[in-house]
Amino acid sequence: MVLALALLPTCAFAQDPTIVRQEIDRRPYIYIEASGRIETAADLTKIAISLSEKRKSPEEATKLISDKIAQLRAALTQLGIADSSVETKSFQFAKVYLIAKDKKGEPVSSFADPDRDKFDGFRATYDAVATLATTDRIGEVLSSASALGIEVDSVTFASSREAEYVEQVRKIAADKARSRAEVYAQSLGGTLGDLLNVKEGTGYNPDTMAHTALEGYADLAVLDPSTAPMAIAPGKLTYEASVSAKWALAPAK
Repeated sequence: MVLALALLPTCAFAQDPTIVRQEIDRRPYIYIEASGRIETAADLTKIAISLSEKRKSPEEATKLISDKIAQLRAALTQLGIADSSVETKSFQFAKVYLIAKDKKGEPVSSFADPDRDKFDGFRATYDAVATLATTDRIGEVLSSASALGIEVDSVTFASSREAEYVEQVRKIAADKARSRAEVYAQSLGGTLGDLLNVKEGTGYNPDTMAHTALEGYADLAVLDPSTAPMAIAPGKLTYEASVSAKWALAPAK
């Protein structure tokens, strides 16, 4: 938590006359930084998968991949995981060539050359994310995928109520900021006046409510558990948010 009190706020400006100076509210103020945090159990599992097949034609390669994804869906149903989805991230085709070899049996190049090398069919590459409405029996799901030749790139956990939790941590941060500001205002013999400025994130200059070029920018800080790889046994998901707020310090009524 950061508290800043100012009776005569000042700000240094660059000497360059072409820079437009920012108007600063000269009223005494209270500046507060506060954060909110929620921990909750995961109820979704996201499995990033990939599959690559080579056949004589694009149609054959596509059909083989489609058949294996259908088999994976059937395996999920057999495991009792009916509420699941498989979202395609990318699907690509590429011609495959057998790179020519020299007299020693070594490839003549690291790259294929259609004018030199022998055509050897088409390769289809499929990337997707399977979202399961459970965190149980994940080991069995991975075994089923492996048996079909499907590669598992990552396993992460998330919550179906993520949007709700993000709003909750924002409210917690805002409530903390106002509560602390009121305590300081009353303790200093004043009252909390107008809300002068509020921004998500922390580290702002209290006078200008802006960052310098070297400090960068501060945005809503929410820890997205779906981007953090976790073990197969899910732990707690953490959502966090921070806020910076500035109120005028008014005389006691």
